[in-house]
Amino acid sequence: MAVRLMLLCIGLLYVATGLWMLASPEGWYAAVPGVTMTGPNNHHFVSDIGLAYIASGAGLALGFRAGATAAALALAGATWPVLHAGLHVWGWISHGFPARADVAISEGVGVVVLGVLGFILALANAREEGVF
Repeated sequence: MAVRLMLLCIGLLYVATGLWMLASPEGWYAAVPGVTMTGPNNHHFVSDIGLAYIASGAGLALGFRAGATAAALALAGATWPVLHAGLHVWGWISHGFPARADVAISEGVGVVVLGVLGFILALANAREEGVF
């Protein structure tokens, strides 16, 4: 039950993030450390990412329910965040770890740790529910 509760919490956090990105692309862009360093704000791109967060969060949150179908949805929902985490790690390898502490925390915890943790939890849940 603890694994499924953590999936629900991460999922709800992703849904909230996605909704924030859709409701206030400028606010999200300005508030998240390091985002302004990636170039000018692009509302369409921020909205695209917001939709990815919502879809991923919904899948992860559905992992709170028991059963193989819910576990498979959680695993599907965990796929984009873990790939997103990998992209950030690749950026660190290619360009160095962020020098600013707020950016390092935002990327390290908000993207990498949550993305990898969500995938590990979804994978454990899927195995427990007999998905594979």
